[in-house]
Amino acid sequence: MKIIDIDTLKKTNFLILLVFPVFFILGNSFINLGVIILTFSAFLLYFFNKLDPFSKVENILFGVFFFYISINSLINYTEFNNFLKSIALFRYIFFSAAIVYTLKNTSFEQLKKIKYLYLFIIFFVILDIIFQYFSGSDFFGFKPGMCEEAYCLRYQGPFGKELIAGSFFAYFGLVVIIFFFKNETLNYLLLVLGVVILITGDRSPFITYIIFFTIYIIISNQKFIKKFFLLFLSVVIFLTTINTLKSTKMRYVDFLKNISYSEINKFEKEKNLKNFLEDARNSPWGKHYQVALAMFLEKPILGHGYNSFRIKCSSYEQETRTDTGSHKGCSTHPHNSFLQILSEQGLIGFFILSAIILCALKRIFTLRFKNKDVRIKFVLSAVLFLCFYFPLKPTGSLFSSWLGSITFFTYSFYLFFLDKNKSHN
Repeated sequence: MKIIDIDTLKKTNFLILLVFPVFFILGNSFINLGVIILTFSAFLLYFFNKLDPFSKVENILFGVFFFYISINSLINYTEFNNFLKSIALFRYIFFSAAIVYTLKNTSFEQLKKIKYLYLFIIFFVILDIIFQYFSGSDFFGFKPGMCEEAYCLRYQGPFGKELIAGSFFAYFGLVVIIFFFKNETLNYLLLVLGVVILITGDRSPFITYIIFFTIYIIISNQKFIKKFFLLFLSVVIFLTTINTLKSTKMRYVDFLKNISYSEINKFEKEKNLKNFLEDARNSPWGKHYQVALAMFLEKPILGHGYNSFRIKCSSYEQETRTDTGSHKGCSTHPHNSFLQILSEQGLIGFFILSAIILCALKRIFTLRFKNKDVRIKFVLSAVLFLCFYFPLKPTGSLFSSWLGSITFFTYSFYLFFLDKNKSHN
């Protein structure tokens, strides 16, 4: 009698991977369910020597990182719930390993099903957001976000009140495109995604997109004239979009004139450098960053523990003078990956995370590839994964259900192409 049916596990993993983008839309409950199923599957496969999640240096380092976070939660005990959540972070290692295993053991016909369903979901969300932009609500009746008077600045489509459509396109959309497409088709799809990310009004994912798109142009196998044309075309399309649509102009142009934008009617005000820097300090992000820095300076080695920013930030608002005005220094997280790690996990956590980042960077610059297409896809997936930790842009809470899952969903494709290169060599 079989204790475990490997074929059944493979089929289950395939079905979960097939519908996982729908979970991103449906919300955290469905995301957690999908992650749990894939994690449990990876545990079983690991137990029966079919899968080794710790065969990669990066996964070992993530294991050390999560172990440190759990121990640090006990040392800096704040809430028992936070300690349990810190232990649960280990699921992401097995979750990503399960995705890699599934992709490697998926038939060509199954990959076609994944490809077409993923594309359908991406284009459905695109159409939904465009419909929301012009009609004032999406197919499901969801209204845009950040509305004042006759203008709305954020368009999230089926994500409802969650302003995460830009991140969905910048990470899930991009990783799907680089996995399934190449050359001319890839060029057109990338331009479409760039325009849609602009329309969502989500600036941080657009920074990710610009980094990704720049690297793509540099490393792609296209001739110089095609690269130049693609770059020129993208600049024309993006500038036209930004200056034609009122919402994008307000989000990407007028924002630079008044970084605080506490009131929309202040956008037209010209600012000199001194006022710009002062506005940066008094912006929502500036205040969060000041609080995070103050927390780090008080406990620089260990930090304050997992998820401690939301608990302890209020006591640092007065110290940093960020407790006045329309925006406060306190929030659920610091909105910056490095400051979140420094304030909550201290220098030890920061150095472990840095080791993971440096390991990925080393592979990008030193790994040899026999297949040029695999090399391009590996580098792009690595860049996309590293963008989660890019310090010069605002981020969500690193290990929240949504962001944590899409981070390690992206990371799994980095691991997949790493294995793909190994098999070619």
